[in-house]
Amino acid sequence: MNKVIFLGTSAGIPNLKRNLPALAIIFNTTNEFWLFDCGEGTQRQIGQTNLKLSKLTNIFISHLHGDHIFGLPGLLATMGLLGIKKDINIFGPMGLENYLKSSLDYSYTHIPYSYHIYSIDKAKFLTTNLLWENGDTAVYCAILNHNIDSFGYTIIKKNIKRNILVDKLLSLGIPPGPIYKKFKEDKIVNLEDGRILAASDFIKETKTTKKMCYCGDTMFSPNAVSLSKGADLLIHEATFSSNSKGKAAQSYHSTVEDAIKVASLAKVKKLALTHISSRYNASENESDMYYEFRENINKNDPEIIIAEDFMEIKI
Repeated sequence: MNKVIFLGTSAGIPNLKRNLPALAIIFNTTNEFWLFDCGEGTQRQIGQTNLKLSKLTNIFISHLHGDHIFGLPGLLATMGLLGIKKDINIFGPMGLENYLKSSLDYSYTHIPYSYHIYSIDKAKFLTTNLLWENGDTAVYCAILNHNIDSFGYTIIKKNIKRNILVDKLLSLGIPPGPIYKKFKEDKIVNLEDGRILAASDFIKETKTTKKMCYCGDTMFSPNAVSLSKGADLLIHEATFSSNSKGKAAQSYHSTVEDAIKVASLAKVKKLALTHISSRYNASENESDMYYEFRENINKNDPEIIIAEDFMEIKI
């Protein structure tokens, strides 16, 4: 994982500043990217970035409210029209497959590639559990606290760097050259002078782990804390400012205070607030959330960011 790009940060209604929910996470080694939620207009947002749809491999849908899924049929259709033949994995709540099938059937849309839908059974994710794993990358999932089934996702990527101990090789009279490559690639290295060396004696492995958590629509949830524990980046909805707790509770959404509580309990390094109600985008109403943000930014650990469309955050 290298960075995330916010493609849409509004809640429910798009406006001139914010499109509907969508987030891309980019893997720097392959330029592959994954998509989290796909609100209406996501394909247009992608078109304004350097992302290439041919590099999209996985889509994760948090829940089936329209502002999180209405862009998905169009995105899949566009990939087909562009001649992209690469298969794609789509993860989401039960019912997502029926929604997609109906949308594509009724619109007579042909998808010239395979898409594989993995329906998430909430009974298996009442607590944090492994959803999918491929090589050094794993995705964990848990049910959150919304008025329909809504899932949070955590991506954990392990990186192993293998560095040659140059000083140790130089001490044995082995200067830099093509032979050094063999110490990274082979288990045993045969030198021209007849010496046989174990490559592992001259390699130092450094293991690092990157963790990113995405929590879409939800009230405060202990599962969000569990999912994001120790994360480098937590992306959490904050639909309302904290003086609108009643409205947040009625709609099963979080306030800024709720999101900060999750981040603090989980001890994450960085918190990005997203899914911002359109009421805070009109200049006369921005003060509620933005003043609260400014008051909290110097009082809290972790670092707090209010996400904007096309904002990029390194992980």
